[in-house]
Amino acid sequence: SVVAGIFHIINHAIFKASLFMAAGIIDHECGTRDMRRVNGMFRYMPVTATLAIIAAASMAGVPLLNGFLSKEMFFAETVAYQPFAGLGWALPMFATVAGMLAVAYSSRFVHDVFFNGEPVALSRQPHEPPRWMRAPIELLVLLCLLVGMFPGWTVGPLLDAAAAAALQGPLPDFELVLWHGFNRPVLMSLLALVGGVCIYALRAPLFAWQAQLPRWHAHSAFERAYRRLAVVARSLNALLDNGSLQRHAALLFAFVVLLGGWAFFSGPTSLVRAPVQAADEAAIAALIALLLGALGATLLYRQRLLALILVSVVGLVVALSFVRFSAPDLALTQLAVETGTIILMLLVLYYLPASAPPQSSAPRLTRDLILALLVGGGLGLTTLQMLGAPVDTISEFYLQQSLAGGGGANVVNVILVDFRGFDTLGEITVLAMVALAAHALLDRLVLVAPLRDTEGRPWASEAHPLFLAMLIRPLLPLSLTVSVYIFLRGHHEPGGGFVAGLITSVAMIMQYLGGGMAFAQPRMPRHPTSLLALGLALAAGIGVASWAFARPFLTSAHGQLRLPWLGEVELASAMVFDLGVYIVVVTVVLCVLTGLGRLSLRVPSAREVL
Repeated sequence: SVVAGIFHIINHAIFKASLFMAAGIIDHECGTRDMRRVNGMFRYMPVTATLAIIAAASMAGVPLLNGFLSKEMFFAETVAYQPFAGLGWALPMFATVAGMLAVAYSSRFVHDVFFNGEPVALSRQPHEPPRWMRAPIELLVLLCLLVGMFPGWTVGPLLDAAAAAALQGPLPDFELVLWHGFNRPVLMSLLALVGGVCIYALRAPLFAWQAQLPRWHAHSAFERAYRRLAVVARSLNALLDNGSLQRHAALLFAFVVLLGGWAFFSGPTSLVRAPVQAADEAAIAALIALLLGALGATLLYRQRLLALILVSVVGLVVALSFVRFSAPDLALTQLAVETGTIILMLLVLYYLPASAPPQSSAPRLTRDLILALLVGGGLGLTTLQMLGAPVDTISEFYLQQSLAGGGGANVVNVILVDFRGFDTLGEITVLAMVALAAHALLDRLVLVAPLRDTEGRPWASEAHPLFLAMLIRPLLPLSLTVSVYIFLRGHHEPGGGFVAGLITSVAMIMQYLGGGMAFAQPRMPRHPTSLLALGLALAAGIGVASWAFARPFLTSAHGQLRLPWLGEVELASAMVFDLGVYIVVVTVVLCVLTGLGRLSLRVPSAREVL
């Protein structure tokens, strides 16, 4: 059935494109495409009419044309498909009726447009179009004939490739020939041809019978259904989307709880097997710090600065957990991400009041508490189930092939830029989309700032601590040097382009915090979004370069190179990929940073204050 579907898509594209072009020529030459007026066109444009008649015959499934072969293949599939005992005739019957209708409207097109008397009140005299205007139809109609008479050597290789790509496996047995013998599909094709011609021949009594039916127009029915659907959609939108971020989050988490609970308890087992591992004093202290940080941030969320500091404690404990389990790359990445995120959030706090708005209502707090307990408990149970379930790991393969196949001793980095480089390319593409979205959201955004916050402090002070400004400026070249060092050592030691990009981003953010945008902006790229193209081009370009050596996309190469005064230097093509990752990561932070720096704070008018 897949082969038949793909074959008919190919044939449908050929004959339907030629018919569309023929309709465009008739419209161009006659000034209208109304079938009640463009009659007798065969007398005025015989060549175009002949081409359109052949294409319409292909659409109707006339033998010796490509449409006949694919429709016969469809008929054969309906005969071979027997899902219901005793009703095996139903699907072939429906397919034959559909074939009759195709023949009927093809016959109407041919008869009403190219014969059926003289044209009616045309605005211009019809004639053959210019030679090159008709050339595409001639080529497509020639394909209809060639595919219909010689399918094996015309469309056979293309059909094999397309069907194999769709099936992702071996092709079923099928034969592209003009004649398969007299069988049921051929009989269905003949019935469709004869029945379609009969339907069109009986059009007068059919039209008379239709005229006796109640007046009903498809366009009016569609408009009524559309208006009712729009009313229902507006009602649902008003119910679900009232502009409240809390409601959006509550609906999202409620859906996650329902779907996750159904998946968890409908699985093969709902028994949670907690992993058994002895906990020492350091693990217990980290757990206590994690609990205190999470509980403190939850209870003190109204004091935004204090809550943010407590959230950073949670991130630090997670980074230390990676250190505990001998994952220095993950620990370094987590620490860099945590530092950059916290600093950016501190920067965002500049545009928010120091305290949260007044307390919500009791029902809303109860709803949020129940959802939080369900989501948190569900994630905890899922984590325990994953940790306690037996798994087959492929870590041994990566450990053995990292140096031999990827040329690097740092297994994590080799996985990111070599073994699973395509995943990393997708991730930095998502980061690039985030950068573009942040740039679009923050560009030309104007914030209406109150004169003073809830505690009476003046709003939006431009003063920057002198000591911080003096300390941050000389740290920039040092931070950049560290980021270059982390980048270069990433293939063999903990590091890499992602961590180096985060370190550079933190350095740029600190420049803004220390000296303000007036100091940091001249040292930043004027159009940071243009760097996204460079980063993605480097990452994807080095992958495309592997095609020149008859290798799959993103296949890396590594080797030793002797340089003057430096001796043996190891080079790997994955470094170019890692450089693209570095540029994209830095650009994401720069887009957010420059967008926040360009925010315009204006004093509200008296009416807005009141």
